[in-house]
Parts: sequence; C-alpha cells; structure tokens
Amino acid sequence: MQRLSYALVFACGLISLSTNAQDLGGDMSLNKLLVPGSGWAVVVDGLAFADGPCSDAEGNFYYSDMRPGGEGPGLFRIGATDGVRRKLSDAAASGLMFGPDGRLYACQSGEQRVVAFDLKSGLMEVLAEDVKPNDLVVNSKGHLYFTETRDHQVTFLNPETKERRAVDTGITAPNGIALSADGGTLAVSDARGMHVWVFRVEADGSLKFKEPFMTFRTAVDNTKKHPDGRSPVYKGFCRGDGMTSDMEGRWYVATELGVQFFDPAGRISGVLPNPGAKGMTSVCLAGTKRDWLYATCGDTIYRRQVKAEGALYFLNRSGR
Repeated sequence: MQRLSYALVFACGLISLSTNAQDLGGDMSLNKLLVPGSGWAVVVDGLAFADGPCSDAEGNFYYSDMRPGGEGPGLFRIGATDGVRRKLSDAAASGLMFGPDGRLYACQSGEQRVVAFDLKSGLMEVLAEDVKPNDLVVNSKGHLYFTETRDHQVTFLNPETKERRAVDTGITAPNGIALSADGGTLAVSDARGMHVWVFRVEADGSLKFKEPFMTFRTAVDNTKKHPDGRSPVYKGFCRGDGMTSDMEGRWYVATELGVQFFDPAGRISGVLPNPGAKGMTSVCLAGTKRDWLYATCGDTIYRRQVKAEGALYFLNRSGR
C-alpha cells in the first residue's frame, strides 16, 4: 500500500482545547506561531494591485504588480539580505513559483497562458496556451498544477513534454494552491465555498482521495436574519485565495477575514486579520530562514516574523 502524506495521516487528530499557552503539547495554536512583539510592517506600498508572492531557495521575495500604475505592471524581487527592490520584467502574473530548474513559473491569465522565466538569461518560454490560469504550484519533479477558477478545474502540466490534463473538476471556484512539505498532498482553496480541498498526489501526477479537509471561518452576513432573531448568520464562503505551507505541516490561506491558519490535521489554529484596507490576495514565507510571512493586500505588501520555516516544494527529494 502506498504511503499517505502526513497531512492526510493526521486527519483524525485530537480536538484543540484552546488557543493559549495552556495548549496540549501536540496542539499548534496561533500563539505557538507568532513572535511576541512582532507585528505587521509595510514592505512596499503605492502599488496598483499586488499578487503572486513567492520565495526562491535563498529566501529572496518575489511579487507581481498586476496593473498599470506605480511601477507596474511587472515582476519584482526584494533581496533577502539587502532589502533592495528590483524590477525583473514588465510582464505581470497572478501566480508565481520557482521550479527545481531554477526558472520562475507564472500564470498570465490575461494572455491565457502559463510561462516560465529564466531570470539569468531574461528568456521566457510559453508552456501552455488557451488556458485560464489563476494560481500554480511546482513540485520537485518540475510538474505544475494550476487552478482554472472559471472552469472549476485543477490542471496538471509537464513542462518538458507539454502534457496537460485536468486532474480535478467540480470545486466551485478553485483559487489558491499549495503542496505539503513532502510533496505528497495538494491543497486547493475554494473562493466561493467553505473549504480548502486536499488530494493525495500520485506518482503519475494524478490526484486521489479528494476531501474538504479544512473549513474556513466566515464573516457575518448582515443581509440575512436568523429565525431566532438573535443569532448571527454567517456567509457561505470566505474568498479563499492564495496559500502556502510550512515544514511542520501548517497551512496559511489568504481570505476575506485575513490569514487563516490550519494545522496538519486540518483544524483551524486561528486568524490574523488583514493588516490593510484592501483585500488580501495571497501569502508566502520568505527570508533567509523563510520565517517571514508576507501578505499581498491590494496596493500594499506587509510582512511579520513567525516561528516557522516555509516549505520549498521544488527542493523536495522524496522521489514523488
């Protein structure tokens, strides 16, 4: 029997009892992640629309300014050690992720294509056309999975062979996408639903054992009234967007309420409210130790230090 990824094996964990320092040793509540005295700080502002945050192996931070205005549209890099910001390309992308070949893979929804940038040579290769990509992830084999939100589809792409096929359909609005640190579990956020869905990644790139593994907290729907006249009525979705994971198996999801955190068993660990006035589009972990949580929020990018190490899926050598 093939081994399940740890994020699925732990699905029957104990119920978390609290979110304070009295938690059980195995619990992963928010207080174990946050650094005392460290809050959100502005990294860059005055953007048109920030999206696509990601990190390379050295912890340098990358993002896209999607629209004209400010210095956009374009792709940008902020150095992990010197903090210097540099524009890399005039091409914007809604999803960015490095692959094991060192190239930067990107979703260009406006052009309906998936591309790869060689940042050393400045060359760009078109990998797939006539697609509607929103966000993507790259595993250690160099295989891509990207969400096509309007088509309710998750698509597999092999950049070497150009093989492309749908590996899941039916999620209401698949949006953000991430892998577990071992590469064995794929997670997809639903922008119009209540869940983050997870799958086991098979050796041939197919997906199995689809489950609504994580349940979002949602905002109160002020347009509706509960029959008892007192209880709040909650929305049926939370605009789940870009997401990432860390080496301990936690998941971080950008939502309407802010960053929602889930432990390896899919239990919600807490929510950090959006630090800005504009909607949050995505999150990533970057920096030399990958312990800085970055959040793209409309015209501003924020960061705060956390007690975690971000997962780099393309460095995994598990053989999956």
